[in-house]
Amino acid sequence: MKTPSRPLSKAHWVLMCLSLFLPARSEASSPPRPGATVVDKGPKAGTVITGTLSGTLTEAGSPYQVIGNAQGVVTIPKGQVLTVQPGVVIDFKGRPEVTQADVNSSIDDVMNYHKGRVELRVYGGIQVRGTAQKKVTFTSTNPYGWWGMNFQGPGSVGNGHPVFEHMVFERVRKNDYNGERDWTRAALWAYYPGPVTILNSLFRDNESAAKCGALDLMFTNGSRVENTVFENNRTFDIDRFAQPGTSSMAGGGAMCVTHGQNSVVRGNTFRGNTLVAFRGLQWSTLAVRPFLTWPNPQATYDLGGGGALHYFQPNNDLLEDNLFERNTVTRGPGAAIYLEDLGTRAVTLRRNRFLYNQAGAGGVVVCNRGSGAVELVLTSDNVFTGNTVNGAPAPTVTGDCTVGSQ
Repeated sequence: MKTPSRPLSKAHWVLMCLSLFLPARSEASSPPRPGATVVDKGPKAGTVITGTLSGTLTEAGSPYQVIGNAQGVVTIPKGQVLTVQPGVVIDFKGRPEVTQADVNSSIDDVMNYHKGRVELRVYGGIQVRGTAQKKVTFTSTNPYGWWGMNFQGPGSVGNGHPVFEHMVFERVRKNDYNGERDWTRAALWAYYPGPVTILNSLFRDNESAAKCGALDLMFTNGSRVENTVFENNRTFDIDRFAQPGTSSMAGGGAMCVTHGQNSVVRGNTFRGNTLVAFRGLQWSTLAVRPFLTWPNPQATYDLGGGGALHYFQPNNDLLEDNLFERNTVTRGPGAAIYLEDLGTRAVTLRRNRFLYNQAGAGGVVVCNRGSGAVELVLTSDNVFTGNTVNGAPAPTVTGDCTVGSQ
């Protein structure tokens, strides 16, 4: 026999009604790291980062708002490691409200020039470990974007090699036209004498003013970039060092491998990336300029080109199973790839697809300054469809390198 339920008392009714309006208890956020100020322990309020960035970033503390120090810089210190867990969003907000009148013009203050953008400098280690379901996002709500992630060469070695997995990297604006190298090239400038690993990630809507719209692997050895999408990244070459009779430094609408060796670029998509050439340092306005092809009467090495990729002094580098689609070089060479200063068997291209890329000169792949040996290995299983130069069908390879098939 079922026992009749007891009627609720008035006190029980009151408690039940109150429970409908009281917020659920949130999990306690992780303790603040050095240089971080916890704004609120609620699950959506996030954490503000001012000077340094290290330790472990968790989804519970996300989104992280990176303001930076008085110079618009946040650092991963030497001897420390930043580990970023799945689902974390890092917003490099900076201080967009700051104007030049607010800062000290006598020091090298980033915000004097860059509208409050913030830069991440890596002196220690970084491990970004997203998942397919919960990617890690590096972004910016600053209307002017942010200043990207910059490694410091040998000064960044010693805390484990950098790894980026299941990451979104976006909205970098390195368009200080006449600035220093780390202020004008690559949203992620990996100046690092060791291997850099980037897997299953997305680089989109990044912009630089010299080379490599999204990524520059500089002096790296054994780097891997696999199953990653590079989409709508842009290089607006502003010719920082261009004097009459000298060369430009432009190239790579999406990515560069600069002085690197033994890199593997496999299974990636390069789509809708753009390289545009302008005169800058010696000109008061951004006047479009043509690239120079080699050889030319001025005997000038142009050091530039490649709607998607630019290699400078490559050494045993492999491009395999990639898709290059609708990348563009305005008035320049190399609808997809530009290869500069090549040694023997410097680059191998295998099973890549090149579809509807466009350039103003050269071919889909352009070589400049070959050594006279077989510098480029181009296997027969690469596919070239619908690529154009000035509206006409594009040659597969142009330039002065020797091409081998195996």
